[in-house]
Amino acid sequence: MKTKITTSLLTAFAVLAMAAAPANAASDIVTNSAGRAATWLITKQSADGGFSNGFAKGSDVSATADAVFALAGDASAKKNVASALNFLAAQVPSGKLKTGQYVKIALAAKAAGANPRAFGGKDLLAEISKATNPKTGVIGDGVFTHALAVLALARGGASVPAQALTALEALQTPAGGWAFTGAGAPDVDTTALAVQALIAAGRPSNSGAAGRGLGYLRGLQNTDGGFPYQSPSAYGTDSNANSTALVAQAIIAAGDQPESWAAAQGNPLSALVNLQQKSGAIAFQSAFADDNILATVGAIAALNRKGY
Repeated sequence: MKTKITTSLLTAFAVLAMAAAPANAASDIVTNSAGRAATWLITKQSADGGFSNGFAKGSDVSATADAVFALAGDASAKKNVASALNFLAAQVPSGKLKTGQYVKIALAAKAAGANPRAFGGKDLLAEISKATNPKTGVIGDGVFTHALAVLALARGGASVPAQALTALEALQTPAGGWAFTGAGAPDVDTTALAVQALIAAGRPSNSGAAGRGLGYLRGLQNTDGGFPYQSPSAYGTDSNANSTALVAQAIIAAGDQPESWAAAQGNPLSALVNLQQKSGAIAFQSAFADDNILATVGAIAALNRKGY
């Protein structure tokens, strides 16, 4: 009970501090939060250079790629990024990686200044393209992976097939969002990635599918400025760090700043700051005030105003 009360009070104070602070001071709070989160994340790196996903022992390919993306460009984490890249490069020749893992590695490699066309002895962009369904144009096993794949191709300098973009636009639901697998109700995470993918591939951000996607996301914003994974949902609609970070990245991709999406009690970045723990890590939700590695890697990129 004491922990919950303390966390609630700290969150309330953080909200008031950011709301009352001048714009440059609020920006400093965000920057400081990103630095503290990065410092914590570095302590979680394994001896082999990889990072755990927090659910299973040992280094995880996707979590490590996300960590590289989060830490890329941080001068104090240069050695950590290099060792994480070495871990990822060592996994590529195995032939056991899934499309989504190739996609994550390609995005991480590009962010860290490596060449995704020659990484770990493979052309990652070619491996991604091979996974295109010739009938549907979808890359990988669902919309989430497909959106990330489009991002990886666009960021890597490869030509994004017109069929892939047409497929992504066709999978948008009438509500304006996208569903994880392409079936069922839309969710915030997949929608935020789809918006970023369309913009990266040259689609306009203020109209068409991307514009409708941003409108859908805006309609799901909570009063604390953050976002739930899905709404309505049988599992609740509290804001979580991962969804909030992805929306912040989508806003940035659209040429705006997350602070412009201000709700009654905050904006996407202040919502992430309010989920930061004493350790520096970011919690998944306020109701689960624990250090969370996947929430932290996502939040760092958003707090540093870095979109895919």
